[in-house]
Amino acid sequence: MSKLGALVRAGLKSNFGMAVLYHRLFREKKDRWLVPLIALSLLGIAPMLYGLTAFIKEMYFILKPIGQEKAILALGILAGQLVILIFGIYYILSAFYFSRDLDMLVPLPIRPSQVLTSKFIVLMVNEYLTVAIIVLPFIVTFGILDSGGTGYWANAALVYLVLPVIPLVIISLIIVPMMRFINISRKKDILILVGSVAVLAAAFGIQLLTQKAQGGSVNQQKLVAFLTSPDSLLHKIGSNFPPSIWATQAIAGGYSAGGLTNLAVFLAASLMMFAVMIVFAEKLFYRGVIGLNETSGRKRLLSRDEMSHRISSGRRAIHAIFMREVKIMNRTPVFLLNGVLIVVFLPAFFMVTMRAGAGHSAGDLHTMIASGNSLYIILMTALFMIICSSLNGTASSTFSREGAQFWISRVIPVSAREQVTAKFLHSYLIAALGVVAAFTAIALCFPVNPLHILLAAGLALVAAALLTAIGMMIDLARPLLDWTNPQKAIKQNLNVMLGMFADAAFLAAVFFGIRALTKTGIGGNAILGLLFTALILLSFLSWVALCRFADKRYREME
Repeated sequence: MSKLGALVRAGLKSNFGMAVLYHRLFREKKDRWLVPLIALSLLGIAPMLYGLTAFIKEMYFILKPIGQEKAILALGILAGQLVILIFGIYYILSAFYFSRDLDMLVPLPIRPSQVLTSKFIVLMVNEYLTVAIIVLPFIVTFGILDSGGTGYWANAALVYLVLPVIPLVIISLIIVPMMRFINISRKKDILILVGSVAVLAAAFGIQLLTQKAQGGSVNQQKLVAFLTSPDSLLHKIGSNFPPSIWATQAIAGGYSAGGLTNLAVFLAASLMMFAVMIVFAEKLFYRGVIGLNETSGRKRLLSRDEMSHRISSGRRAIHAIFMREVKIMNRTPVFLLNGVLIVVFLPAFFMVTMRAGAGHSAGDLHTMIASGNSLYIILMTALFMIICSSLNGTASSTFSREGAQFWISRVIPVSAREQVTAKFLHSYLIAALGVVAAFTAIALCFPVNPLHILLAAGLALVAAALLTAIGMMIDLARPLLDWTNPQKAIKQNLNVMLGMFADAAFLAAVFFGIRALTKTGIGGNAILGLLFTALILLSFLSWVALCRFADKRYREME
């Protein structure tokens, strides 16, 4: 086996830990409760997939008569590529520069390009799973509706396999040179965080300027000309990211000349960009890695009084554990970016998109919201806030983030309930930050009644408490403490995925419950009252269950 093949194999085993999972399930006969739980969790995303499929089907039959149906396929592909492009910053930073296996790999007779390529391939495999729920419904539904032949499905498989390459390479070409120069600074963690935020801000700015430049008045004549032009909507959607156009034309074109040409262009562009990244890796990768974990030896000596004050500061246990959680989150950029930045990113992206598109369609949307049913407005606003607050994975990785240092939590003279209380407050604070960010975005973009948005925020905050407790119980049941890469504690942690499935199941249960109540003829105020009461009761019960579970698990965990 080649060196690259061995590195990829080892990386995949470490990343997914399937051998360990198999051993625990079938040899030690532990964690078997995960099998029905995962199956039940998957059912939670069924309503979302059903709604997405229905949307694709409806839009297809609307756009098909005017020859613009390919825009639906482009929308799904572009959405998947943008998700990879944006969140790839966190994953590349973690995999390339904060993986503990680098200490073993750097001294070995392996070229920097081989190390980086192996990590890049493992990241691609992760992205296949990440964007599957976004891209595959569009590809499969469109292929069935459009009666795609062998060429359609063959090209779709190739495009999907190569789909993460261009977004990940773009981020790599930014991160690798940035880390080369950050490594010479004593303030590495701060510069990494600032650099990552700057990259996101630049992406927002470019998107905003591009949309502004493409704006302008639209009259009926221009609109008719636009809609009657072949694939005009496809090119409009993919204008900010041309690879999405190539990928769409390649899939839809099948074995035709146009389909094969676009497939060749897409594959060639991916290969060329990957080759450029390899060149950068040979010259800059190890220069950014070596010494990254070193710390400065210049530290101020504490006086006896200062040392005494720090040892016996008089802090309450919950406050001390809470501050420890904050430091654990802040000292690793990957944790901070995935935990805190993500809860403000989605509302910010939503706000920039709405403000950039504040033309005719946005005005229609404003009018529709202002004149809509108040119950639905409150519920949809609350749904957006809940999604923004629960997508960070902080609660479902609370104990896993401690890693090998969890033994400290077991030996300190602080009860399990006090520690769990502090961890809950930390995770809930981040979720509340997401609610506040979503509240701000909606208030600035839509003419929503202040009472309606306040009620929605109240629902979201109560629901966030419930989801935080559920996420913590999932992580407490089987914490991932033996990780070599900080990314594995969040991105590659099965508990985080289970937490998201649990969130989806909760939202599905609420949806069907409200739907059943509306059919009985109950008024909107009564439905809101029942929903508030149910959420408060469930939040309290989940908190009690979390505390009791912590008493039991803290004695069992090693």
